[in-house]
Amino acid sequence: MTAAEVRYDVVIAGGGPAGCAAALAAARRNLAALLIEPQQSPCSRGCAGWIGPAGMRMCRELGVDAAAAGAADFAGVRLWGWDLAKPLDVKDSKLTGWVVEPSRLGAALLAAARSGGVQVLRGAVAGVQLGEDAVRVEVAADGRVGTRKAAGERLVTGRVLVIADGAGSATAQSANLPAAHGERGACAQVSLDRSEPGCGLDVVLGAGRDLKVATIAWHGRCALVTLMTQDSTLPAVAQLAEFLHVAAEKGVLPPAKRVAPVALPCLAGAALEIETHVGKRCLLVGDAGGFASAFSNDGIYPALRSGWLASQTVAEALAAPVLQDELAAFSATWRTELADYLRMPNTDLGLLLPMVFNNVQMARRLALAFLLGQAF
Repeated sequence: MTAAEVRYDVVIAGGGPAGCAAALAAARRNLAALLIEPQQSPCSRGCAGWIGPAGMRMCRELGVDAAAAGAADFAGVRLWGWDLAKPLDVKDSKLTGWVVEPSRLGAALLAAARSGGVQVLRGAVAGVQLGEDAVRVEVAADGRVGTRKAAGERLVTGRVLVIADGAGSATAQSANLPAAHGERGACAQVSLDRSEPGCGLDVVLGAGRDLKVATIAWHGRCALVTLMTQDSTLPAVAQLAEFLHVAAEKGVLPPAKRVAPVALPCLAGAALEIETHVGKRCLLVGDAGGFASAFSNDGIYPALRSGWLASQTVAEALAAPVLQDELAAFSATWRTELADYLRMPNTDLGLLLPMVFNNVQMARRLALAFLLGQAF
C-alpha cells in the first residue's frame, strides 16, 4: 500500500439514494466508509418526484425529514385512463407519501451521510482492481475520468466495494459485474410550471397491449411528469410529447411551452433478471443493479433499501471467516425483501383497467399495488 493509498472497510461508488443509504448503514455499524461521488448534488434516475410510504420511512430512518428533502405530504392517488376522460380519486390510509424536489432529496441524503460520519470524496471512479485481500479504486478528481495527471487522481482501498453509480455503471463493468442498462422499455420526463400551487400524485394508466404508465407529481408550482412505456412504435420522448398535448387540451396539465421531454433509462424490474449482484468483494445496488419497480417505475425506495441491505451484508461478511461466502447471501436477502415490490402485479392489466373506473374496490386495490408494491 502506497503512502497515497487509504484503506476503508467499505468504499461506495455513487452518492445517489442507494450509495447514501449504504454509506450511512455502514457508518452506523461502525465501519469506515468512503463515498465517491462526482456531483455536488446527485439525483437518482429513479426519482419521479414522489416517494411512497416505504421510501418515506427509509428516508426518515436515514435522518432525512420532509423539510430537508423539500417534500410535501400527499394523501390518496388520482387515477386516470390514458384518454384522460375522467379521474377517480382513491382514498385509503395506506396511500400516503411525499412529493419531492429530486435535487433537494439528493442533497439531503448526501448531507445526512456526511453528518453521519461518512467521508465523501468528490470524484469519479476511473478503474477498479480486484485483489485477494482488498479492492483498489482509482478516483479521478472532479469526474475527469481518463486523465492521467498524478495530481488529479488518487487510489483508495476498501475491503468491500458497493457499486451504486447508476444504470450502465462503468464501475460495475470494471468489476466484472453486469450493470443494468435500462433496456426494458423506455422512459421520459419533463417538468412543467403551473400558475396555481398544489400537492398530489396522479397516475395515468394505458390499457393497451403494451403497458404505459405516466405519473404527475404536483409539488408547489411544478408538475413533474414521468412516462414509462413498453410501446416501441415511437420514442418515449415523442410519446410523452403526445401525452402532454392531449393533457393540455383537456386542462389536466399546463401547456408545455419551451420545454422538451428528456429520455431516461428504463429499468422496470431489471434486478429480477440480472444473473448476480455479487462479485469478488463487490455488491451491486440501486440503478446500477436494476432496482426499480416494473409497475410504478419507482426507483427511490428500492435504491435506498438495496443500499441498506448491502451494508448489512458487508458488516456480516467482514466479521465472517470467509468474506466472499457471506457476501453471496446478499442475493437471497434482497430478493426476500424487494422482489414483490419490483415485479408486475399478478394480473392482466389490459383486461383489468376498463373495469377499474367502475369499481371502487378494484381501484383501491390497484392504487395499493402501485404505491406499495403489493400483490393485486
